[in-house]
Amino acid sequence: MGQVQPIHYAPGTVRQLTKEIAIAICVGALKGAVIGISSAFLLRTFSPVYRNVRTQVKVFYHCSWISMGAVFQADKQLIKFQETYHAQEALRRERILEEAADRGIFLEDDSIMPSKPSSE
Repeated sequence: MGQVQPIHYAPGTVRQLTKEIAIAICVGALKGAVIGISSAFLLRTFSPVYRNVRTQVKVFYHCSWISMGAVFQADKQLIKFQETYHAQEALRRERILEEAADRGIFLEDDSIMPSKPSSE
């Protein structure tokens, strides 16, 4: 087959998505770090178990919070990007259908199912 790819593989779309997700990962990592540091401070103050664990466990605790914040924020941004992309795509398709109708070319929308004739 040919080298035809769907429109969402367009380099501009991929570049925009990469930029948005990179920013979301950084923001999420910062949020996770804030939660990890503040909760570690509280645990260190009130929990004798946390005070006595090894450094590796504490590092794992902080890394878990940072990575969890990054992943959740990136996923949230991806969902927002998809919603925006699909809304823009629907507007683009609507505009194309209107332009075709203005020129006298009538196209069927994929989402509209033609009614079946009743057999009597």
